[in-house]
Amino acid sequence: MWRRASALAIAATLLTGCVNTKFKTDALVQSFVIADEPRAAAIGRDVLNQGGRSGDAAVAMALAMSASLPSRVGLAGGGVCVLFDATKKEARTVDFLPRPAGAGGAAMPTMLRGLYAVQALAGVQRWEQVIAPAEQLAQFSPGVSRAFTQDLAAFGNRLAPDSEIRKHFLAGGAVPAVGALVSQPELSATLSILRRNGVGAFYNGPLATTVAQGLGVDPAALRAYQPRVTGVRSVSLGLVSLHLPDTDLPESGAALVQAWNAAADLPPAQRAARVASALGATGQGATAAGAGLMVIDRDENGVACALTQGAPFGAGRSIAGTGVLAAQGVNSGGFGTPALVANAIVGRTLFAGVGTANGDDGPAAGPAALLTAALPAALDGAQGDAILANRPASAPGRVNLVACQVSVENGIRYCQSGTDPRGNGLAVVVESVRER
Repeated sequence: MWRRASALAIAATLLTGCVNTKFKTDALVQSFVIADEPRAAAIGRDVLNQGGRSGDAAVAMALAMSASLPSRVGLAGGGVCVLFDATKKEARTVDFLPRPAGAGGAAMPTMLRGLYAVQALAGVQRWEQVIAPAEQLAQFSPGVSRAFTQDLAAFGNRLAPDSEIRKHFLAGGAVPAVGALVSQPELSATLSILRRNGVGAFYNGPLATTVAQGLGVDPAALRAYQPRVTGVRSVSLGLVSLHLPDTDLPESGAALVQAWNAAADLPPAQRAARVASALGATGQGATAAGAGLMVIDRDENGVACALTQGAPFGAGRSIAGTGVLAAQGVNSGGFGTPALVANAIVGRTLFAGVGTANGDDGPAAGPAALLTAALPAALDGAQGDAILANRPASAPGRVNLVACQVSVENGIRYCQSGTDPRGNGLAVVVESVRER
């Protein structure tokens, strides 16, 4: 149970938001994008500036990270997203978790159909608009990011000798310098096929045959795969609710709500330990690595996603000729957890966060990181920079977030976004004039 005093404080803070203050027209409108890889975040910003909405920016960033952060995100991987539709005032889960399906535990490649569902629910642009930036990233490298070079240094030994990723990024065995130009022509060609022919080309046709053979999955199962779109696991906080993904994996779904309830009544200093205990987060050991992204757009729709290859660099081997790494299937949600806090009375997203595992920080690292950040944001009204500054450097998992409060005096929403100081993500604020 959440604390009554905190719930009343939140209600007072958000009450003014119930009187049409969401639609003030005197100021610039702010949108927010965050991704665990900076070039992906910049692409999300560009999509919003071009008139895209939360689903468009989220999908474009995820696809971009398949080129700029393939250690954690790939076309053969998957993930889970939580969406809030400010017009319909409803939250949903899009579950495209990469469950084991092929040889050696290789994952069913769920990413593309999952992202397509996210865009269908929360986007307005054409498919080719959101995939084109990723294709350009793969073909015309703007420079390798620090986020990716660190993963190469830490986990590059997982790549098979004949992997296309190893050939491009570890030529001669050396990790490239930050900013080095490294193109991925095979991946660019695959993305070009998907831009021209749509997502279905990955699941049916010549490319699908190559994918199925490379992963050792049943072609019929690949062709039939569909993401699961369902409701969310919610915790009521008065006028607002915390929305968590509803999946059936351990360290996800109901387990997250139970961990929240176990910690919510405690003093702030005791919550992190209780969350870790409830989830079994030890902070040590190899685990599936994740990457996160989130968007709150000008209409206050929200999307938050946790993505994974199942392990750093997935299974470590490429699907020949595609530039795509085979992902490892996941059996728990410990790689990462997205969450949103939203006011369904007026339709506005007030918090977006994603906790992710680094790959070496033990079980449930992602969910633990998310909950320990969401608790002070939702219960105490803590600001984003304070939440991140107060997380111990030894805490398992990493977390990025946008946290908002609504002024009692004027009803205007004030938000702070931030990225985990141990990561290399980027948070961007996008300002625009509200359409009248």
